[in-house]
Amino acid sequence: MNQTVIIENLELSREKKHCLSIPLFTVNKGERLQITGLNGSGKTSLLQLLAGLLMPDSGKIEILGQRMDSLSRANREKFRAGHVGYIFQQPTLIPYLNPLENILLPCRLSELRQQRLETQQTTANYEAYQLMAALKMENPELLRQSTGTLSIGQQQRVAIARALIGTPSIILADEAASALDPLARKTMYDMLLQSTKEHEQTLICVDHTPYPGFDRCLDMSKINRSKQVAKLW
Repeated sequence: MNQTVIIENLELSREKKHCLSIPLFTVNKGERLQITGLNGSGKTSLLQLLAGLLMPDSGKIEILGQRMDSLSRANREKFRAGHVGYIFQQPTLIPYLNPLENILLPCRLSELRQQRLETQQTTANYEAYQLMAALKMENPELLRQSTGTLSIGQQQRVAIARALIGTPSIILADEAASALDPLARKTMYDMLLQSTKEHEQTLICVDHTPYPGFDRCLDMSKINRSKQVAKLW
């Protein structure tokens, strides 16, 4: 099976502290993986490395056949815009854009996302409303009002739709349900699992507690061999 993610002999220090040591970590194409673990175990750092937001001190990071550790910052940003949907723990919306404009932003930044929509014979606007409906935020008026008037939970749903629009090959979710109530958490996970399976996308979610339906669930302690982090357990 083709692999979306290959990490080998990776080492990372942050703020002069060694936080990641990963001999080998792979994720298959189309796999839906959940990573659990305590705070400080390196889950967020791992996702940021996969997205090209961080660079390792040493080691190999290959995403969709592309060596991320050898790309320039500008090329990493271009790659991420076209191929990676990233959902942060807290909403990271642009306040001067309304919710709809926030969702559509990746398609304006990436021709590749726009081309995928055209291949699917749909439009970015239609896809945005479909995604929000799937996230149980069906009122179209909400998407055209000020972003600041939305609740934190509503803003996070907009951020999720923004990550998914244009069908990027890999979805990374960093405790994306932390701002959601239990029912909204279930809606988010069920929607992510169904959508990524339908479009054969690779999904990597990190959370404190497992959620049913993933192909595989790993504790971060099985991935990260850093002795410094190991002291936390």
